[in-house]
Amino acid sequence: MDDPGFLTRLRAEQPGLSGALGRIAAALLAEPGEAARLTITELAERTGTSPGTVTRFCRTLRLAGFAELKVALAEEVGRAAPSRWSTDIGRSIEPADELDQVLKVIVGANTQALLDTADQLDLGAVDEAARAISDARAIHLFGVGTSGITADELRIRLHRIGFACWVWPELHSALVSVALADRRDVVIGISHSGQIAETIAVLRAAAARGARTIAITNDATSALAGEAGLVLATAQNGSALTTVPPGGAGSSQADALADRHSQFLVLDVLYTRVAQLNHARTLAALETTAAAIDPYRAPRPRRRRTPPS
Repeated sequence: MDDPGFLTRLRAEQPGLSGALGRIAAALLAEPGEAARLTITELAERTGTSPGTVTRFCRTLRLAGFAELKVALAEEVGRAAPSRWSTDIGRSIEPADELDQVLKVIVGANTQALLDTADQLDLGAVDEAARAISDARAIHLFGVGTSGITADELRIRLHRIGFACWVWPELHSALVSVALADRRDVVIGISHSGQIAETIAVLRAAAARGARTIAITNDATSALAGEAGLVLATAQNGSALTTVPPGGAGSSQADALADRHSQFLVLDVLYTRVAQLNHARTLAALETTAAAIDPYRAPRPRRRRTPPS
């Protein structure tokens, strides 16, 4: 979509902002409503920076100046007003929290990640990727850790509708495979951060062979995205869920589940578009594959009738 919203864009670019610019970004994401009411001097004081640095931050985010920043923040706050329930997404989860509160925080984090991904997903790139897959001789997928789970899910789905598709579980197998690839093949690398060296190496090798390359990543400016011909970007949830061990100082870890759900949303849209573009082939393949496994489905147990009392 054309306008992902300022805060969604800021969350995506935050990992690349360091020092003073990073402190300004963190302040805006933490309290956008409050920040929208500050003067440039007040924002500089709160973030330990200077008005000049705030202006540089605005230009880094492709804004004309501080006035445009305030307008963007005000629009975001107004857009979010009907759903104030989501403001607790960034709350830490502690051992004493009730389970219903834990559920609320996790659902909120995942919901926000999905909404932000839908808001910024480039549907033109999805369509182009689906057409490349449709025309491919073979599709090779690679991802490390939880991104490997996403890759295998896409392999299962595409294989089910008749596409030659492989996931390579380790780097050497992937490099051997893409060494034989050419322009008839598609290679997809999946990494939330876009900074995983192995995934970058696979896409770089594939591009050198002339294969079509696709990156699924949160960071459209990452090294992985730079190696890809097409980038399908997920949105980063703006907070981390913090778990605090008894007596410990607490450790913050990225909400990997929300990240994976964002990846699965992109996967769902991509797979569905491939199926649309190959409707007759998809129907025939689904019928054939369903028939192959139907004999192994256990029949539903009959319900026992309760004798009259």
